[in-house]
Amino acid sequence: MAETPAATPAPPGPIARADLPVWARELITQYESHAASQFLLSGNVGDRLVLPGRSGAQALGSLRDFLLEALLPGFQVVLSYDLGNGIRVEKGAEEFAKWPALREGKELPKTPHAAIETLTRYFRYTANLARLGQGSVHVAAIVRDAHLVAPAQPGSTAYDLAAIASLLREWASDSLLTNHTLVTLLVTENLADLHPLVATNPRTARVRIPLPEATEMAGALRALAPDAPLALGPLAAEPEGLQRAAAELAGATVASVESLVRIKQYKKEGLGAADLSRIKKEIVERDSGELIEFVHSTLSLADFHGPEPLKAWLRQDLELWRQGDVKALPKGYLVCGPVGTGKRFLVE
Repeated sequence: MAETPAATPAPPGPIARADLPVWARELITQYESHAASQFLLSGNVGDRLVLPGRSGAQALGSLRDFLLEALLPGFQVVLSYDLGNGIRVEKGAEEFAKWPALREGKELPKTPHAAIETLTRYFRYTANLARLGQGSVHVAAIVRDAHLVAPAQPGSTAYDLAAIASLLREWASDSLLTNHTLVTLLVTENLADLHPLVATNPRTARVRIPLPEATEMAGALRALAPDAPLALGPLAAEPEGLQRAAAELAGATVASVESLVRIKQYKKEGLGAADLSRIKKEIVERDSGELIEFVHSTLSLADFHGPEPLKAWLRQDLELWRQGDVKALPKGYLVCGPVGTGKRFLVE
């Protein structure tokens, strides 16, 4: 993230802000404007993301990789915490080792209460150093699976859970920390799973990572193309082939598409335009835990004897769908009426 008079240092020049997804640009804006220093990242947090290349190349990585390479390269110390690994120094081990508390020879704790308390002590230590004029250390912390650290339903003693939620909330509201060059990122798939004291904190910015749109999917396919020439070769050979494929696959996760492409490459099979619609349906059904099923209909609106204005409206929406103008489509339909008026038949 870019530097402000009392904020964070600028990212390396080769990564332009325009190359970042919308949610990342919004996060940077809120931090640089001092509107927030703590962010709740939710939604599609387990997917693969396109990592902006430093020399024009692109690659895929996890959310952790994206945060480290695209948003936090200017931070001197980057720490992370999750229940499995405990506290990890992602970047700046030498700087972190200067903390006097580490010289006591104690191992960094893994249990949630002790770990969050340790991180809080380090944040206060670096903030106090800056206040004393002994150097400002730019610190970032990532709490993965935050809903397991501070769950909405108590998973540990009530005291421990309340203490954890209170400390996480303090990271976003204590003036000693918010006036320091500190950013904290809490990652959870669903905000409803997070402790309400943390999830509803007005000093915390909520950033939802959406499913990839066509532009992001096109970047993912370009990143995969060098490693999958057989799978993506037929599409890459067509004019705008990868862009059309990305438009067809938009809404699926990059991880699912990557898995499909690598399997096709292993089987030495090409991914053709005719496969995209079928593949998109399979991916969506799998990613939704089979809660969504695509049903092929043998009927058309010509078989439905009903109000012509209704049929004209649906035909108009179908044509917009075929043209890819999905922003003009409604998000759904509410079909109502007395029994026997053909509601189910219309849907079929």
